[in-house]
Amino acid sequence: MQKRIDWVDKAKFYGIFWIAFGHTTYFSPEVLIKYAYSFHLALFWFVAGFVFNPKFKMTPDQVFLRNIRRYIVPYFFFGILIYIYSMIILIPHRPIFFTYFTNLLIVKENQFTTPLWFLPAIFFVSTLYDYVLRCSKKKYIIFAILISCMCIGLQIDTISSSLKLFDNAQVFWLRAVRSYGVLFFWGIAAGFIWFGLGYAFKSSKFLNTLLNNFIGIKKYKLLLFLFVLIINAAFFLLIDEFDVFQGLFFSDFLGYFVTISGISFWLYVSNITKDNPFMLYIGGNTLTVFTLHEAIFYFFQKTNEYLFYHFGFPDFFITSKKFFIEQCISGFGLTAVSLVFSILVIWFLNRYFSIFLGTTIKKDNG
Repeated sequence: MQKRIDWVDKAKFYGIFWIAFGHTTYFSPEVLIKYAYSFHLALFWFVAGFVFNPKFKMTPDQVFLRNIRRYIVPYFFFGILIYIYSMIILIPHRPIFFTYFTNLLIVKENQFTTPLWFLPAIFFVSTLYDYVLRCSKKKYIIFAILISCMCIGLQIDTISSSLKLFDNAQVFWLRAVRSYGVLFFWGIAAGFIWFGLGYAFKSSKFLNTLLNNFIGIKKYKLLLFLFVLIINAAFFLLIDEFDVFQGLFFSDFLGYFVTISGISFWLYVSNITKDNPFMLYIGGNTLTVFTLHEAIFYFFQKTNEYLFYHFGFPDFFITSKKFFIEQCISGFGLTAVSLVFSILVIWFLNRYFSIFLGTTIKKDNG
């Protein structure tokens, strides 16, 4: 059982690494940013579904309240924490109290709060999944929802264009419609697909055996690693980067193959990676890293800027770089430094504010 937990935490570590890296768009190579976006959130959703345990012994109302404690309470806690941080570090451009908390209420991003959308999204997905699974005799309901979510995903560009009509709305409820529409179509619909896939690989004996046999291959792990890597890279380059199938009637569905190949590759990498206290600790506390990594990025950017102008320190995270290797150093460097710094933040919050962290409780991984 402990091995299963370690495997999951390592997968969550790789997921949060690529999610954080995906937000270094100003510094990193565009092709790697696109690669990160091709699978990183889906991997996170898949793992969330894989560890999901329906609480059939609890009433639906109890599940609802439990999920509020696990996801909505941390959403507002981190929102308040980021507001205090913004008031300190954004001295010339401090957020307006009413505007900030109004945006927080309708899940509209403020500076540093963009990643918070995941918490209400997983609240809705996990709560809905618990309710749907109670109708176990009507499994077609889950299938129908999954197909609907896939169809929504194929029309996401058209839906996004429609929602942009509300971008400049001054009326509160119109802004709320736009924000919750974005949350549903971008977050919840996509999340339901990959969350459901992860749960299917856990609950189905056949799929679970298939997954364990795949990621558990040890004999030719280097060859399999290279094979899965090549498959993932080929799908990404042919479909996402160069779009060689553009115009074909099935081209819109091919993006799902890119994501599945990315999930498969990083799940396999997670299982063959040796246990590492740093990875296990970060992977076991991804909620804090997920919600605060943009704020931590900004802290290191401003620190680098101060050291650069006052002490001649090298420019790592201030200006965008021209060459690919420089972009890699900046993007991966900012991500790695921020994850290391996150250990202190995680320790502090787990020690003094664990009651507000929902699923993030005190851990002994490291």
